[in-house]
Order: sequence, then structure tokens, then C-alpha cells
Amino acid sequence: MNRRGFFSSLFQTEPQIFFFGVQIALATISSDTSWKRLRSLIEQAADLEHPADKTGFYKQIAAILLENKPYWEYGYWDYLTEASEAQSEFHEWVSEITASIATETEELGSEIDEAHRLSSDKSYIVVTLAFVLEYAPLKNVCGLLDDIPEDEYWSVRGFTELLEAAKRIDYEFCLKDAVFLMPGTEEDGFSWEDVHSPDWSYLKPILL
Repeated sequence: MNRRGFFSSLFQTEPQIFFFGVQIALATISSDTSWKRLRSLIEQAADLEHPADKTGFYKQIAAILLENKPYWEYGYWDYLTEASEAQSEFHEWVSEITASIATETEELGSEIDEAHRLSSDKSYIVVTLAFVLEYAPLKNVCGLLDDIPEDEYWSVRGFTELLEAAKRIDYEFCLKDAVFLMPGTEEDGFSWEDVHSPDWSYLKPILL
């Protein structure tokens, strides 16, 4: 993904649309059923057509993530209010994540697939939410994002505010949305080595 700067202030007129995306890498515990609930929910995403259904769906996703704050370890987010950047950033997130999701059978199991993974350990999952939204009807969401202090950009409190912002979206005014849980299968997971590899170098530690 193209890691651009935050909160451009170049606009002399009110933005028409904006991009908002958040990605969280969570440590997993085999006895915890949260990840199965999350995966089951996300598998329903393609069937959601009505804004009210999407509102309930994303609130459930955010609620599960908020329940699991102790397992947040790394994250990234961005917020862009220039129309062409908002659209291109959304497509970049979606295309790169779609390409990276590992679903091939040969990538699973106890042996390391050196072409894709640095370890067969399965300690992490990564959840991504991405949106292109109308600006004027969703100024309250922008207000939450704008109000996150710079020293909390990469903190638990900052990421809590990001998920609260996602819960406040009125999906009547959502132009595009995407949600991903990586890896792409229930049997798989990322190792510590994977999330510290160059492919994930943009992730920041989420601080208390």
C-alpha cells in the first residue's frame, strides 16, 4: 500500500468524499472463539446489500475487535479527503490485500512454504476495514478522526476511536466498503516472522 501522510489541509473547499481505512494485527489464542465468530461474520459480507444490514454488520465486527483489545499488537490507518486519492487508495488497499490472501492448500499445514511464509507458526490474524464515504453527511465521522491527537495515532486509545468512527458510519452514504480477515482460511495464521517481514513493514506497534 502507498503510505501517504495524514490529514491533508490543501483544500480550499469542503471535500466531497473521503477514504478511511484501518488494519489491526491481533495475536490469536487457539481456545478463543472470537476469531471463528469474526470469520463467520466476514464470510457474510458479500451478501449484504442494504445499508441497514451493513450498519449492523460493521458494528458487530467493531464490537468483536473492541472485545479483544488485549490482543492488539500492530496496526495501520489512513484518512484522505482528496477525491482522486480517496478512490485510488481504496482500490490499492483492496487489490493488494486480495492478491495477498493465502487460500492455496499448499500454503497450509505444519511445513513452511518458503515462497510465502517465514515460519509455520500461526500466531496472528490481520483484520482490515476500508471505506470511501460521502463527506457532508458524515462530518461526525471525520470529526472523530480529526480529533485523534497525534501522540495517540498508534495507541490503543487511538485505534479504539477508529473503530468507534466505523460504528458511526451511516451506510446510506458509503460509496465503497471492504473488509478482510487474513489469512484467508480458518486453518492458517501469520507468524511473528511474517508480520515483521518487509511486506508488513508499514505496520506500527499499537501502544498502551
